[in-house]
Amino acid sequence: MPVPIPYVAALSSDLPFLESDLCIAVPRNGEPHIAYMKPRPGERDAHGNLWGRMKRVPGGRVLFESVDPARQRECMERLLCQVCAQPAERADGTLFIEWQHPSEPPMRLDKLKTDMPPLCPTCVPVSLRHCPFLRHDQSAVVLRVRKSVPCGVAGTVYRADLELDRWIPSTHDAYSSYTKPRYPGMIAVRMFRRLRGVTVVDPDSLAADPVRAP
Repeated sequence: MPVPIPYVAALSSDLPFLESDLCIAVPRNGEPHIAYMKPRPGERDAHGNLWGRMKRVPGGRVLFESVDPARQRECMERLLCQVCAQPAERADGTLFIEWQHPSEPPMRLDKLKTDMPPLCPTCVPVSLRHCPFLRHDQSAVVLRVRKSVPCGVAGTVYRADLELDRWIPSTHDAYSSYTKPRYPGMIAVRMFRRLRGVTVVDPDSLAADPVRAP
């Protein structure tokens, strides 16, 4: 049986943007910020963060451990299932997967935020059974979440050189909270949600697919 290809998974053939695609925009009476030479609609989110571009090239190997930035953002903003891209929100809550490693302190269910998009009830057991990244991982925990709120993004922060003519990568995998001023030189690649009303779920109880939330 072929392994389902998650909607958010990146491909080894995907092509990232080039640093030559970037420029420095200096708004009137504003701070210089990162931009693309040829901007496209929707590449900045509602908080002003610029998102990384990826050119999807078919034929590559599926990277189950990596996500496509645009598809991750789409699933997180719209609460779509990361596998089938259908609505994941249900009347009894939304399902997410997190990890509880034996070497780490017990998971604080009231302090969780995640960059992993949700899953619909049908795709949770499918993922745990077929995904090479999950099927042998005993630390994966299924969570039912009453409410989740977008809380920030992560990506690479660039700094402008002294001549203000190019951007230089300075910090990788930096987190930027929506409650604080954004980094003017950030290229976002992952969106986070803060989870509220969290309970641990037995995956075997998810055979039936509850009614979607209105």
